[in-house]
Amino acid sequence: MGFLSAFQKKSLSDAAPSTEKFSGLIARFLEKTPLCAGPRDRSITLIARSPAMAAARALTLHASEIERQQISVQVVFAKLAPAELLGQLAAALGLIDQRNPAATKVRIIKNAALLDAHEQLVLGREFCWTGDMLRRCDEHRNRLDIVEEGLTGPVRLAELSFSAIWAVAKPVPPRALSGHPLGQPLGSVNPAFAAAGLASDKVPAFLPGGLIHTRH
Repeated sequence: MGFLSAFQKKSLSDAAPSTEKFSGLIARFLEKTPLCAGPRDRSITLIARSPAMAAARALTLHASEIERQQISVQVVFAKLAPAELLGQLAAALGLIDQRNPAATKVRIIKNAALLDAHEQLVLGREFCWTGDMLRRCDEHRNRLDIVEEGLTGPVRLAELSFSAIWAVAKPVPPRALSGHPLGQPLGSVNPAFAAAGLASDKVPAFLPGGLIHTRH
């Protein structure tokens, strides 16, 4: 089943997909996923503009059940602020590996060429949500909102898109996932946050290299 919401007719105040909507999708996914399911069925991937997006907030709400069912989670952001929400998400879902930063399950897009990709949430092989382009700020978002359920083709394309973006995105240093960006004296920036792009809300600089082709 798939549908496209009438996003062009909605006002900015009520058009954004809500946390409750994603919470419902995640709850259904958790209920339908047996403990004996394979790795692809027991995985969640998210590409989002920032930790403030509704899909990221919903994952935090269901963190205890996701952890109990031992479902893997990987997240790619275009922007890491607000730091408090980032820290909550990372801590709740156990996305930080202090001993091996490269294994931390949060990455950030540093190549501006990838910001034409769309937000997406993939829940196993059952649900796939697609949202607006990463490059659009909140006041200019067109509120694209597509949910596809039980369709193997779209889910597989979303998996390939995520894998391609994950491969070129940069691991976020564990210190940048602490949720406390203001621990440095006024006028200074924690190097971990500077390296992760958290110190600025500017679009990441373009990095030379081949374009990644996604389904978007």
